[in-house]
Amino acid sequence: MELDEPATNGKTEGSEKKERGRQETRNKILQAAMDVFSEKGYNDTLVDDITRESSTSKGAFYFHFPSKKAIFEVLLDTLIDRLLAGANQAIDTRHGAVEKIRAALTVVLSTLTRHEKATRLLFVEASGLGKTFDRQVYAAHRAIARFIALHLTHAVEDGSIEPIDCTLTAYAWLGAIHEVLLMRLLENEDRPLSDLVDPLCDLLVKSLQPTSISAPKERYDFSDEP
Repeated sequence: MELDEPATNGKTEGSEKKERGRQETRNKILQAAMDVFSEKGYNDTLVDDITRESSTSKGAFYFHFPSKKAIFEVLLDTLIDRLLAGANQAIDTRHGAVEKIRAALTVVLSTLTRHEKATRLLFVEASGLGKTFDRQVYAAHRAIARFIALHLTHAVEDGSIEPIDCTLTAYAWLGAIHEVLLMRLLENEDRPLSDLVDPLCDLLVKSLQPTSISAPKERYDFSDEP
């Protein structure tokens, strides 16, 4: 996943050039950190490994990030922001609540499977690193679940699917995505993660029950009974 971020405009040509240089260095360090964390794991990664991979200095690293922990947190936040932004863009192009849900799921799954290093960071390396990271990972999962639940709610409200517990369903879907991706990542299979997108998306969407239109059942009126 490319981690480029737009440079901040300066007041002069010289300051703009300097700011662009700083931003490019920051992005190089972020990309290198993701590569090294994914390969070596959080605990075994040193700041020296990141600066070596990015061809930068320790001074440059600490100018942008106060610690290894800080850059790891930035990577997690960046991944989730890009994930939800992509899903929102996909939804804007679709009509109908169920189609919007399918589009969002497809983008989320495609993004996670296309950027295996970033996915490994979120689902493997960030687990079990202590309460601080646990809270951040939970916040990331909650953001995705809330996004799914919101669009499930829209589908219920417009009558596209039968009423369900949207929050529970969203977390169940997220759990399924997590376990399937985790299994594939840990087994290190030769098959690309991308071949999971369509079957997993179909499985989740098919779990929704479309509303059935039927004639209302006749009710017996007991009010005239003697």
